[in-house]
Amino acid sequence: MFQRGALWGAALLLCAPLLFLALRPGEAPPELWSHLRAVMLPEVLRQTGVLLVGVGAGALLLGIGFAWLVVRHEFPGRRLLEPMLAVPLAFPAYVLAYIYVAGFAFDAPLASYWRGIGLPAAAFPEVRSLTGAVLLLTLTLYPYIYLLMRASLLRQGSTAYEAARTLGAGPWAAFIRVVLPATRVAWLGGLGLVLLETLADFGAMRMLGRDTLTTLVLQSWIGLGSLALAAQLALAMLAAVVLVLGLLLALDRRRVVPAAGSRPPERHRLSGGRALLATAAAASVVGFGVVWPFAQLLLWVPWPDLATAIPWAAVRSTVLIAGLAAIASVLLGLAFAAVRRRHPADRWLAAAESVAGLGYAVPGAVMAVAVFWFLSSTEQALGPFAAGLSTGVLALVLALLMRFQRVGLTATAAALAALRPSLMQSAAVLGHTPRQRWWRVGLPVLQPGLIAAFLLVFVEVMKELPATLMLRPFGWDTLAIEVYTRTSEGLWREASVPALMLALVGLLPVLLLLRDGGAWSVRRPQA
Repeated sequence: MFQRGALWGAALLLCAPLLFLALRPGEAPPELWSHLRAVMLPEVLRQTGVLLVGVGAGALLLGIGFAWLVVRHEFPGRRLLEPMLAVPLAFPAYVLAYIYVAGFAFDAPLASYWRGIGLPAAAFPEVRSLTGAVLLLTLTLYPYIYLLMRASLLRQGSTAYEAARTLGAGPWAAFIRVVLPATRVAWLGGLGLVLLETLADFGAMRMLGRDTLTTLVLQSWIGLGSLALAAQLALAMLAAVVLVLGLLLALDRRRVVPAAGSRPPERHRLSGGRALLATAAAASVVGFGVVWPFAQLLLWVPWPDLATAIPWAAVRSTVLIAGLAAIASVLLGLAFAAVRRRHPADRWLAAAESVAGLGYAVPGAVMAVAVFWFLSSTEQALGPFAAGLSTGVLALVLALLMRFQRVGLTATAAALAALRPSLMQSAAVLGHTPRQRWWRVGLPVLQPGLIAAFLLVFVEVMKELPATLMLRPFGWDTLAIEVYTRTSEGLWREASVPALMLALVGLLPVLLLLRDGGAWSVRRPQA
């Protein structure tokens, strides 16, 4: 009973700022609301809607299409392109946006070459546009659907698809009527992540000159100086998140849950023009989403002066903030996993775990407003006993912990699942004390999974921009803040070092997903 109460207390603490925001959003000055409704809000809603629809459709097309291509077909370069198609996920959207804005600038070599060969300047692609924003976010986020869809296709095998083909269905009919319903859980889950990430994006939208609900929240707080207005807009964004999740749940209500396939998927070898087209399509996406961004960053890095170009203060702040949040997330996740392991049928514990992970669906800007609103009100209520509560590192770590606790919960549960009860029972039979059993058996088994959980949370935290930008104490700029501030001033080369560091570290969760999420080391279903 005590353990259940303690875990419920932790879960409610993680949700307290969001509940406070929902119950007491404050009152913004009427003149500010009038200004927003007349000048900004209609265009903001239009751009947000276009982004959600465009990025969602584009990510579905690329994610499902490439997953089906690499699982069911053989073509030149497949072995190399198959893992590379997941790598764009390593880049934060704001890093990819800044690379493309710089690459397509008027004075960039590409634009100069365009004009030099006599092509009209007006026809040069404009990255800082709504279309450019849709394409860039699609390029960054489609791997969510690709990874989940590919894993689902590998688990199911080819029996159902081949049965449909045997019964006379054509390739497209079998794909639409059999494959898509059978993999609905995978691609709907990926679509949900894509839509939530699109709604939460701030850095890329600012870089591309687009106004969305997220950028409007920050403008209301930082630009207009109205925390109450930012809180009300944040509450509206929470409603948008609930709407998105509700639509996805409605679509998922009639899902098909297939059994694992009895035979591994057989690849159909493409030849001639179809093989060339498949290779060209996959290589183009890898080129625009991986090769060019990495190559551009490597060219910008001042290698002779690398030691002085590294923002060491930002590295220190990043390691401390991300480390604190990751340690807290793993410890809390381990507590939930351990108690759930002893009481697997306890619905109250399952509900507490779900409540603790709710923040993963909430945009960082909304989380920052909720935490600051909650802690500043707590300061006013407690007086000098809580001075500085809303402006210290604790506020930032709390917001980041709330935002990414779901990652820690999932990863630590997977780590603890590797510790089979029979291992500990065998150690007990051999006469080991409880402490010896944990030290000699438990920790060695748990260590790889806990390290992976720590890294997943650490990387997510270090890439987070809006919450860090809004809540960081003075002098606590992180690598993400360094990229944002330098690119805001057009210092493309100066931003290359922290951007490259973020991209390289961002590869870690991608590699873990490839290893554990149904990718290259995941065995195909055995016949």
